[in-house]
Amino acid sequence: MESTLIPVVIVALVSLGQISRVASECATFPALFNFGDSTSDTGGIQAAFPTFSQAEFAPYGMTFPGKPFLRYSDGRLGVDFLSEALGIPYLSPYFQSVGSNYTYGVNFATAGATSQAVTYISPFSLNVQLNQFREFKQRVLASNGSDRTRNLNALPSPSVFSRAIYYVDIGGNDFSYGYTRNMTFDQVKGYIHQVVDGIIFLVKGVYAEGGKTFIISDVGPQGCVPYFLTNFPNLAVTYDSAGCAREFNAVTQYYNGLLRKASRLMRAAFTGTTIVYLNSYDIKYALTLNAASYGFQYATRACCGTGGDYNYNFGVQCGESKIVNGKSVVSTTCKDPSQYLNWDGVHYTEAANRIITRQILSGNYFDPKLPLDTLCSLNTI
Repeated sequence: MESTLIPVVIVALVSLGQISRVASECATFPALFNFGDSTSDTGGIQAAFPTFSQAEFAPYGMTFPGKPFLRYSDGRLGVDFLSEALGIPYLSPYFQSVGSNYTYGVNFATAGATSQAVTYISPFSLNVQLNQFREFKQRVLASNGSDRTRNLNALPSPSVFSRAIYYVDIGGNDFSYGYTRNMTFDQVKGYIHQVVDGIIFLVKGVYAEGGKTFIISDVGPQGCVPYFLTNFPNLAVTYDSAGCAREFNAVTQYYNGLLRKASRLMRAAFTGTTIVYLNSYDIKYALTLNAASYGFQYATRACCGTGGDYNYNFGVQCGESKIVNGKSVVSTTCKDPSQYLNWDGVHYTEAANRIITRQILSGNYFDPKLPLDTLCSLNTI
């Protein structure tokens, strides 16, 4: 059941993805600090490595704001909708040097990031993101009392660090790291406890810095994602009624069980904290299984791609054109992304992100319950 929400009015789009809005702020949680990968990256990888990110170029951002938005989607991500619900500006990435507003939090997420400290797509694994948070907090505290520094850099009040929500949404790349190294399903299951360990390390570190409220998201049903459905032909799979590969999903569910248990243990160990496990898997799987009832025509087919059953080709990504075997292969984009759950073979569309976030805000998928709609006057998304 969805929360009773207060309407949000989006007033103006200004530079670097910031939105001005007339909306109530959540007094209970005045800031949001996000750790993660491309599912919640709001420009971090682009700021660190300009021109590296697909999200810098069309057709990314075609739905919102109508141009590239530095998000891996056609529009807003879940973290953007969460910010809207809380009544705070979209989170500026830690690496963004111009136009940042850190008053209401920071986004440390970067595309390709992993929980483990491994050499993969991005060097900004979770331990690095933790160090960035520590450095950020130290600099905020050092600048406390300097009005000039605070105004120029839009820094938060030191008091927000103990009152903020710390949102952790990472882990998917740790799985693909193993699969791209030709690991079997059992071999991947054998090391994913290290993914959980990375998250425990982060929570412990933020807790030592005064963090008290954590939302830790699990990993969604990877067996329903075009990237996994097409990219690993060496792995034998079977398909369920939703068209998802059971074996990929089984590994993900095994990991999620470990993460849920770890979240409970951390709650017992870290006194005075609220550590909430977010069961996003069930939200996303139900959305895939019942896509039509949510208004979607395509559940496991990407909006932006190069054709085939899933409209996905790892060698020619969304927005790209390449010569393959002497022939030109051009990625094309669907006319209406809102009919698709999947945007580019890996990431969700804005339409899917909106529904997923609404389900999260209902509070029904938190363990234990976190009544955000009671603690905050949430805005409609």
